[in-house]
Amino acid sequence: MNTLRFEITNGIALITLSRPHVHNAINLEMADELMTVLDRCRTDEHVKVVIFTGAGSSFISGGDLEQFGRARGRDQAHPLLEKVGRLLTAIADFPKPTIAMINGTAVGGGCEFAASCHFRFAAERAVLGFVQIGMHITTGWGGGSRLFQLLPESKALTLLLTGERVSAAQALELGFLDRLCKDEALREETLAFAAKIARQPLDSIMAYMRLLAWKRSGISLEERVRREIEQCAGMWGSPAHAAAIERFLRKE
Repeated sequence: MNTLRFEITNGIALITLSRPHVHNAINLEMADELMTVLDRCRTDEHVKVVIFTGAGSSFISGGDLEQFGRARGRDQAHPLLEKVGRLLTAIADFPKPTIAMINGTAVGGGCEFAASCHFRFAAERAVLGFVQIGMHITTGWGGGSRLFQLLPESKALTLLLTGERVSAAQALELGFLDRLCKDEALREETLAFAAKIARQPLDSIMAYMRLLAWKRSGISLEERVRREIEQCAGMWGSPAHAAAIERFLRKE
């Protein structure tokens, strides 16, 4: 990998975007490498949760202007935007939990990337902003649409229409972040949370992620409940489940 660092420890995959000289801006090579790593994590039974973070003092500064900034007009821009849009959709729809560990600045596409993850933990020093409007464009990787899912409409519109950068504390108050951490404690707290998930059985983790996917796809509550019951019934009585019941009955 030329743009990433990747490691798996105790069920946790840690993916570090590593282009610190451009504040981890996403280029086409990085998008390809991220998709490759995600494909591996999807099928690797040793991976139960995925964390994304950035090298150096930034999380992600957006799209690489050397590539994205040179595009002129729809015909040139659309393939670039669609490629990263597919990447963020793959993260948003990933069958295992994903966490954005926001270690520093996350603006423009960096916020769109964070919005695609299931959880967002940030260091106090982090600065966030959907700054696209100031560049005479909009979010182009699906981040605006996801922001409307995450926040009340007025709060989402405030971030999108003003283009203002906000502190991590303000982002937490708005509801965009799930946890605010001391700078020096971000990695420890994020890994500790991920470890709680990684200690659980993979089949149950992925079953709950399917419940989320059914909700997001617009399936009715009645049908989701039916599927949930069916899914649980299919897992009931497995050797692992039976052993867990025996341990409980023995009060172990």
